[in-house]
Amino acid sequence: MKKTLLKLFIPFVILCGVIAVVYPIPSYSYPSNAMVKVGIMDENYRTVEKTEVTVYGTEQMTVTDMRNKDEVLSVESGKYLTIRRTDGEYILSYTDTETGETVENSLRHDFSLNCANGVIGIKDFIRGGKPAMYRGELRLISCPNKHNVFYLVNCLDVEYYLKGVVPCEMPVTFGLEALKAQAVAARVYSLTPRTKMSRAYDVVDSVASQVYYGYNRESDIANKAIDETHGIVALYNDDMIIAVFSSTAGGYTESYSETFSDPITMQFPSPEKGYLVAKPDLPDFKPLDNEEDAYKFYSTKPLSYDIHSPLYRWTRKWTKEELQNVLKNNLVVQSKTGFVEPRLTNANDFGELKSIKVSQRGVSGKAVFMEIETDKTIYTVGKELVIRRLFTKDGKALPSANVVFKRKYKGQDSDDKWDEIIAYGGGFGHGCGLSQYGAMYMAKDCKMSFDTILKHYYNGICLGTRPFELSMHYVPQTFYMPSKTAILVIPNKHDMNNLQIKVDEEIINLDLSKFKHNSRVELDISQYLKPKRLNTVTFTPPCQNKMDTRRFDKIRPIKMYIKLG
Repeated sequence: MKKTLLKLFIPFVILCGVIAVVYPIPSYSYPSNAMVKVGIMDENYRTVEKTEVTVYGTEQMTVTDMRNKDEVLSVESGKYLTIRRTDGEYILSYTDTETGETVENSLRHDFSLNCANGVIGIKDFIRGGKPAMYRGELRLISCPNKHNVFYLVNCLDVEYYLKGVVPCEMPVTFGLEALKAQAVAARVYSLTPRTKMSRAYDVVDSVASQVYYGYNRESDIANKAIDETHGIVALYNDDMIIAVFSSTAGGYTESYSETFSDPITMQFPSPEKGYLVAKPDLPDFKPLDNEEDAYKFYSTKPLSYDIHSPLYRWTRKWTKEELQNVLKNNLVVQSKTGFVEPRLTNANDFGELKSIKVSQRGVSGKAVFMEIETDKTIYTVGKELVIRRLFTKDGKALPSANVVFKRKYKGQDSDDKWDEIIAYGGGFGHGCGLSQYGAMYMAKDCKMSFDTILKHYYNGICLGTRPFELSMHYVPQTFYMPSKTAILVIPNKHDMNNLQIKVDEEIINLDLSKFKHNSRVELDISQYLKPKRLNTVTFTPPCQNKMDTRRFDKIRPIKMYIKLG
């Protein structure tokens, strides 16, 4: 991404008896809204840690010391640069074109690789069946407490990041509107991930965050979906949501609280999120929080938005002996998560399997808690992912926890006489938030727009730009305006009565004095913007607004964003 600054020499000015620093207005080339740091994992998606990597640029590549921003090395187009970490130093080596000799350089500090006019590739590294190549810069960041280990982090603009995410997370055949919905969800998730992976990076390039294959997997139609939702995020109560999504909800999404544990306290069920609540695809679907209704729903195939998914409905089958072996081994592993009580540390202590039952279901029928009874104890297991990984078949976890178990008996219905168990289930993934197959059906079969799709899966949201606080710096926001309506929202304007914005080259002063008795401002600014195209709005800080006569040392940061209809 290239950034240029409008260089203006403007002296200090004194307003209202307080010295104010003048900041130049930045102008950005597209795109411009936020940066994302992506930890690049190994080919098997096990770790972000590395000891050596070989890279190359499609154009000239530069090495920059991240501490002092000095350029320390320039590498010709296509030339391999091998980097390894030894004794706390980075060793950079490449072959001299003229002499054929290996040239080595050493760096003590973390550094970045940039290819201003091209992309950077990683030698012998495959992503999605193609050589891995990346926009933006690659940063090498030393791993704390591991002397010779480093992280490889791709730092790039969120819009470019999405171009390597959307076609990997959703098949491009799902249609433009479904891809737009995915683009918005992926954008929000990258900016507000459910869990921040590390101080060194925000997300990783696997399903642990979002699948990201980089430049080589970009697609024209996915890029169009990203461009036509540029800068748009999903908002609830004036903040960005946590936009979780999965492949197939099975016809009924589940609440966040019944799906995920709190990432900090590990509480489960976790605190509720009003925009992630259980919701059926069709209004006549009844709650499935009991065995009878859950069985009727997941053992049949009612019409729903997810109907085209190959995992809309599925079954798994075990003999009693087979399931006993599966459970006693998996319980040892899953006990380490903290969601098995009591913990099982030795498979030999499991005993003989007596029965299993779902002790609590979510509204979607999802198994929230299960009880596994043996002749020695009763194990209580919580959380959908733990349950899925507990009931493996041929080494694979259940596709989802939307599951009902039915026992088959040898002759008489007795808890001790069953010899086989069948799992009837629906969906693939955690089933909370956006369902990708559901979005495809809504877009292609129902001709629904991306905003309608998003508002079905995320309850009570609106779409808009990323909220920010206006204080002492100019804030530019570039976004695609999908309709004719744009509302400036200021949740609490405090004592601000005038706001200056710049739309393209036009400076506009917005009079907020009419909201004198209202702390919340919602002001229609549609007339200044152009629908179906990119718009850039630059917000002027109070210290640069001559019409704002407040003392600058008394001004509080003001939160705001633009809501898009």
